[in-house]
Amino acid sequence: MGVVVSRRGAGTFIADGPPDLGTEPLSLLASLHRLTAAEMFEARLVLETGVAGLAARHASADALATMADEITEMFASLDDPPAFLLHDVRFPRAIAAGRGNRGLAALMEMVAAKSYELRKQTIDRARDLKYSAESHRRIYRAIRAHDREAAQQAMAEHLEAARHAQTLETP
Repeated sequence: MGVVVSRRGAGTFIADGPPDLGTEPLSLLASLHRLTAAEMFEARLVLETGVAGLAARHASADALATMADEITEMFASLDDPPAFLLHDVRFPRAIAAGRGNRGLAALMEMVAAKSYELRKQTIDRARDLKYSAESHRRIYRAIRAHDREAAQQAMAEHLEAARHAQTLETP
């Protein structure tokens, strides 16, 4: 999980910086509890709407710039679904990082990595990436305006649309 590093002939050491958790802890949790796709979306709804609300109150100028860059890249990659997906996943990471809470950022990192892992299998069947990019832009604008309720509402609407889109993409 990236917590320790083994060096041949030298021993085992604690890694520098935060561990790269990826999807392993969340995948293990999902397997142990047999989480369904609906349960994962519900967990995302709670986490991501909460993080969006916090970001609306606390996001730095740098975090807002990162969010804006991801949205720009989403619109630039509307004809390239795999590239679009990368920016789609980076956007909620930027929101979580903008809050400055390392715990929330780590949770969001795991959820985003798991979402990417699942969605990369179906992204080529995506039907309306432009709607998704516009949805992200609404979230960003609410965060930039420091409107907590609007940010949470926009995120909830986005996640509901994403849940529906994913059911259409899944064979």
